[in-house]
Amino acid sequence: MYIPARLRAFGIARALDCLERDPDNNLPKLMEWVDKYAGGKLSPPYRDLLHRAMTDPGNNWNQLIRSMYSDIDSQVLKKLFENFIIHGGLLDWPARKAEGRFVQGEAPWSVIIDPSFPCTMGCGGCGASIFGVRPTMEFDSLDEEIDARKAKGCHLFIFSGGDPLAREVEIIALCNKHTDCVFAAFTPPAAVTPTLCADLLRVGNLFPAIQVDEDPQDAQRAADLLRESRLPFGVACRCTADNWQRVATEEYYDRVISVGAKFCWFFTCPAYGGSPSPSQEQLLDLHNRIQAFRKTKPLLTLDFWDGPSPSEAAPQGGTI
Repeated sequence: MYIPARLRAFGIARALDCLERDPDNNLPKLMEWVDKYAGGKLSPPYRDLLHRAMTDPGNNWNQLIRSMYSDIDSQVLKKLFENFIIHGGLLDWPARKAEGRFVQGEAPWSVIIDPSFPCTMGCGGCGASIFGVRPTMEFDSLDEEIDARKAKGCHLFIFSGGDPLAREVEIIALCNKHTDCVFAAFTPPAAVTPTLCADLLRVGNLFPAIQVDEDPQDAQRAADLLRESRLPFGVACRCTADNWQRVATEEYYDRVISVGAKFCWFFTCPAYGGSPSPSQEQLLDLHNRIQAFRKTKPLLTLDFWDGPSPSEAAPQGGTI
């Protein structure tokens, strides 16, 4: 990092220490720091969103942030925030997008990696078909690919595939080596064990997204274990022509929040499994419901839209 970036990183570290001591009282004060260091880079909508998230106790994002401080191990949470904000340059994303820097040839904000084999499904709308890493994924290959993308500014890596944590030792080793990155893994519930939880607490920069439709009862067990270990986690929900009316409902959101998940990734393309995808009309209904709940529920939701998106935020489709 350049000297100004190091000074800014020092300020972020102090701000996180301050939040850890008293998040309820100090979260509003953090907005003063954001205005000082990033106010000029943030468009009015982003700045307004941050103001409400940090100062309004009734705001759903404020509630989500405070729940992270009450539910997640402090060292894990601090490492995740530092990696997103300092190394990943989260506060710079709006300015980079406005400058047209998220274009072909630039590193994407995240990369999807299948550590077991190169994915050849080519699902429409799937990020793996756009930014996916496709060589044979031995440890050295994974390590080299991560280094190459870090050099271009990417610090978020998502492990996909049927069961990426089947190679748990290698994945944990990568997390342990690349401590300045954040890793996520789409995870069958059976992969969540006490041993895995101990490793996740140790490295502090890998969080699972439980594939809840694989086995609902085992998904509950996995969520309970992660919550008891004070680890951040989310769920991955595959939306199909059979279940589209049951997911992305208020009852579903409340259930996900109650088990302790901090995010939900709705897959509206056949990113895993062979069930039929929803129709365009069903996709639009799901998309609109997700957009509406994003304004009220303390849960980060990602919409893996298949095909042209009705949202101006992502006119070419993708995760918004």
